[in-house]
Amino acid sequence: MTGSERTAAALMVSCGFCWARPGVACARDGLHLARYVRAYRRGLLDHTDLAAICEALAQVSAGHVIAEVTAVPR
Repeated sequence: MTGSERTAAALMVSCGFCWARPGVACARDGLHLARYVRAYRRGLLDHTDLAAICEALAQVSAGHVIAEVTAVPR
């Protein structure tokens, strides 16, 4: 799965960190990691997709913003 496909899957769910609704970006810079975790829990991402996202980060927290977004920021 590509980065933009992961972003599209994450955008299908609301954010568990800032409560942005589906289809709306969490911030101008991207989506919170919590949103990707929520997409994983719903079966939209598999463990290798989530691992690829986390491996690219120096540190991991639910509020960390992942920078690839294809939606309008709120």
